[in-house]
Amino acid sequence: MTSAQRTSIPWIPMAATALLWGSAFTAIQVALPDYSPAAIALLRMAITVVVLLPCLFLGRIGRLRRADVLRMAAFGLTGMTAYQVLLCAGEESVDAGTAAMLIAASPVFTTVLGMAFLGDRPGPRGLAGLGVALTGALTVAVTSGGGSGSLMGALMVLGAAATQATSFALQKPLLKRYSGAECVFYGSLFGMLPLLPLSPGVVGQVAAAGGHRTLAVLWLGLGCTAMAFWTWSRTLRATTASAASLVLYAVPVAALLLDAAFLGNLPALNAVGGGLLVLAGVAVATVRGAAPRRVRVKGAERAESSAVKRELVGGRR
Repeated sequence: MTSAQRTSIPWIPMAATALLWGSAFTAIQVALPDYSPAAIALLRMAITVVVLLPCLFLGRIGRLRRADVLRMAAFGLTGMTAYQVLLCAGEESVDAGTAAMLIAASPVFTTVLGMAFLGDRPGPRGLAGLGVALTGALTVAVTSGGGSGSLMGALMVLGAAATQATSFALQKPLLKRYSGAECVFYGSLFGMLPLLPLSPGVVGQVAAAGGHRTLAVLWLGLGCTAMAFWTWSRTLRATTASAASLVLYAVPVAALLLDAAFLGNLPALNAVGGGLLVLAGVAVATVRGAAPRRVRVKGAERAESSAVKRELVGGRR
């Protein structure tokens, strides 16, 4: 593969990934009238596990090492169980586009956790970006509380962003030994466990739900998780990590457009302004000021690129 091929931007898989991830927020809204937040979370993880199970039998997903069981379980409980339940509960009173803008603040929480527990030092630029992003998130939350949704719902979505950030910190060492598919599979498997006692009630909800509500839940597992992982992996293989990260900024935009197109929801202008502040702050806090130095040794260059991409693989699910 030539250098030009490596740095070309694969617009189709990038756009597909943004649309698939963005559609999750709208799909949750469609499913919620007939399904509880816990039921949506359990069914989404169960569908993901079933879809990826053949990969386990075919050897595409390796066995989980005993030494990594506790960390993988913690990743699943935070990034799968807590994140999805809180997000779904928040979307009971917050529209999909607003929820997507609040989730976009997740990198802020990741940076804060790195400062608190890993000794990371973001520097003046990073701190300024964090301040801008947090201001935007608070603007969105307060606007939601006084308009289309409740403040409690907005706080739940922010809680989902914080749990997602926690899962990123737990997942980072795992990505040195496991692929993104393996983390999604085992994380979903562990994430299902605390919700399994609710299975009888979930079966009852499936039986009573409208067909389009159930299709929305199926889409969450098939489209927003399994298919999105495939398009995201293609994106990472075809371009640089910095170019691939543009997808993360497109997700709230996709969610806003899909929410307006399918559900007719239009967020307040203040909420949109707050969302733009979140994205701007995240960009300032996370994008490095200088481009990384090119490494002459091809093997080392590939290793450096792979390390960055492994961190991005677990960015969304």
